[in-house]
Amino acid sequence: MKVLFFRPESDGEDTYNFNTTINGIEIINIPLFKVECIQYNLPEDVEMFDALAFTSRNAVRCFKDVNLIKDLKVYAIGDETAISIKERFGICPIVPKKFTSMELAEKILRDGVRTLIAVRSKLANNDMRKTLENKIRYIEVYDYDLSTIYNNIELAGKLISNCEVDGIAITSSSIARVIAKYINKECMTKIFSIGPVTSRVLIEIVGEAKIIESKTHSISGILETIVKVMGNNG
Repeated sequence: MKVLFFRPESDGEDTYNFNTTINGIEIINIPLFKVECIQYNLPEDVEMFDALAFTSRNAVRCFKDVNLIKDLKVYAIGDETAISIKERFGICPIVPKKFTSMELAEKILRDGVRTLIAVRSKLANNDMRKTLENKIRYIEVYDYDLSTIYNNIELAGKLISNCEVDGIAITSSSIARVIAKYINKECMTKIFSIGPVTSRVLIEIVGEAKIIESKTHSISGILETIVKVMGNNG
């Protein structure tokens, strides 16, 4: 059995080996994007902000203003992002129970935060912005971008549309937008989603295809889901 991942290339260390075999399931990674840290500008009155939020490990890796971390309350989406923050900055961030941008936004409001800087990808969805921008002072800082690897998209698309894999793991809405059009319902390929935002994009493009959403919205969570489902059903 083969399951495709599409995790981006980056210069940082990745916790997971995506070209391996787990319980008889061959995990193959074909990166569709390359992560590129980019220059960013913080607001001039940054010292007046209450909190800082990181929505991914790449956002943590590309953030250079380490001294700023010590003076602000820090939030993170998911345990994996939280671990990166602890390893890089030596602090334990606040993590919402559900690893989604919406849950993070709601947690920030419940905590009474009035001013927030969110450190994100240039391709980030706008769920947090829509929830927060009219309720608190909210600024997004983009410290990394994703460049497209077109040859890999073509390769992945052929494998999926030709029914050459048993499952695909979609770990972001950006990946979903690229991959969804190649899904061939006749293949009966199992579609795994990391969380509700990604699932929503898949449904918008694919329609009524069955999507298996990880209960824990993280890389480790989707891997556990794949092993459980593929191990039980083959």
